[in-house]
Amino acid sequence: MKKLGYSTLTTPKPVARDWIILLDESIQLGPGKLLVIWSIRASMVDIHRPLRYQDLEPLWISASAHWNGLFIRDILERLDGSLGHIVYAIGDYGSDLKKGLRLAGIPHIHDVTHRIAFLLKALYAKDPAYQDISRRLAQIRCQFGQTAAAHLLPPNQRTKSRYHNLQPLAVYGQHILAYLASDPAVAPDEQPFRDAMTWMLPYRAFFEEMHEVTTLVEIIERQVKHNGLSPETVAHCCQALTPVSTEKGRCFTCDMLVYMHTMLTRTNVKQAIVCTSDILESAFGKYKNYVSRNPMAGITDLALYLAAFTSTLSSQEIVEALEHTTCHDVTRWARIYLGTTLLKKRREAFSKSPK
Repeated sequence: MKKLGYSTLTTPKPVARDWIILLDESIQLGPGKLLVIWSIRASMVDIHRPLRYQDLEPLWISASAHWNGLFIRDILERLDGSLGHIVYAIGDYGSDLKKGLRLAGIPHIHDVTHRIAFLLKALYAKDPAYQDISRRLAQIRCQFGQTAAAHLLPPNQRTKSRYHNLQPLAVYGQHILAYLASDPAVAPDEQPFRDAMTWMLPYRAFFEEMHEVTTLVEIIERQVKHNGLSPETVAHCCQALTPVSTEKGRCFTCDMLVYMHTMLTRTNVKQAIVCTSDILESAFGKYKNYVSRNPMAGITDLALYLAAFTSTLSSQEIVEALEHTTCHDVTRWARIYLGTTLLKKRREAFSKSPK
């Protein structure tokens, strides 16, 4: 896998004027961050479906504890010179990435998933009703986790990306309200749970509003992630978002339309714009699943898996990778682009202690 990743990463890319890049940073154990940049040519984008791993070409993988906008600018300028021209980049609005792209003069398309999460956080993070509901549902999970009503427990809210995953909470709220309004002749084992959940009855309007907002999120994501961002997709979104009846729904709709129109003015590309880096987030999740088996899961040469994911896994590609890539190539690459691993630092530190 490491040899395949090294071969895929270091294979020269064709020179063209229509490169699109996706970039993101990943945090693991330790102070270092892993910067990963993938690419695809605009002429190769199938705008009627989401991106797949095999659509993309890995350009850069490196780790540093001291990333800043200037370092990222230097990398981007180097890549721009070797590729021909980078039309635009897709990523979140992390300060280092944002500054690096601005200094390199590359238009920055804010990833729609991160934008939606940012807007939902603005709507709900300081909402007293949301805070009260979250606190009470967490108590319910602890109170009834080992009882006969365990099948009625609320969803466990995520720590990361919490506000982008509100749909399970909205659906659960509507189900429980319907459950409480149903025939009270329930199983005796469920009665304590039913009594403990009556506090949710005054929050009916809140859950109806949340259901509308999460429905709007689903409509927008399906439209722009499957068809790209273009005047046509914005028009489809406007048509689908028109019947909005709640305050938060109207705020979310207005902010998303402003976002879409703003992104459309960032580039001079005539075709639909790719505006999501979900495929890169998926790769990070897949990669972290591998490295989580190691208790000292710092950044190691397993980072080459992120390049290997984009391989087509054809027989020819695998044979070439194994025949032309040596273990020394992998070791040398890791020393240059990743530096000293946490495990090596640990061994050096403990080797000085008395046996």
